[in-house]
Amino acid sequence: MGSPEGGEQAAILRAATRLFAALGYDGTAIEQIAEAAGVDAAAVGTHFASKRRLYLTVMEEAHRALAAVLDARAGELRAAPPERRAEALHRLIDGYIDLCAENPEIPALWMHRWLSDASDIDLEPLNAQALTQRSIDSIDTLAKPAGADGQFITYTMIWCIHGFAMSGVLDGTGQRRHAGDPRTLRRFRAHMHQLIARGLQLPDSDPRQGP
Repeated sequence: MGSPEGGEQAAILRAATRLFAALGYDGTAIEQIAEAAGVDAAAVGTHFASKRRLYLTVMEEAHRALAAVLDARAGELRAAPPERRAEALHRLIDGYIDLCAENPEIPALWMHRWLSDASDIDLEPLNAQALTQRSIDSIDTLAKPAGADGQFITYTMIWCIHGFAMSGVLDGTGQRRHAGDPRTLRRFRAHMHQLIARGLQLPDSDPRQGP
């Protein structure tokens, strides 16, 4: 167990993450974060000098989670021999899907940025660009031989996975099915394997799963 102070700081970070993901940075006030964390606004200021500093901390945590998955899986793809590249690609896709399905606040935070939230805080050159470029470089090892555009293949993966994690799909009755629905998640996973692999002229399905 951490100290009471550590517990308070963790509660503030959790509350800020939820609110920034739901409302965006611009739409969230320190007082809302304090109320959600069960502390007063002065306590937030004790741990974080400003809302900007709190936001940067939240985004740094999100970046670390993304980097832990993408760098590992992208590294596997770069290092894979030709006969294992399809498997490594599917592991990269699965890792990203699982991360966003299990932590929907991460794609939500970035989707707010896509809509110009916190536009005065220039995060992309600090971490997102480098991480994305490493993923692009890995997928380029497959894209170039196939005559495909590695940058847009990578962004297609990002756009689709973020969109699915946030909005899901409508079923035949008009009900929205999200990543929490196992059947829908399986279908989306298979679709992403097929979509990205066909763009790279690789087998549609994960070789680990058999025919």
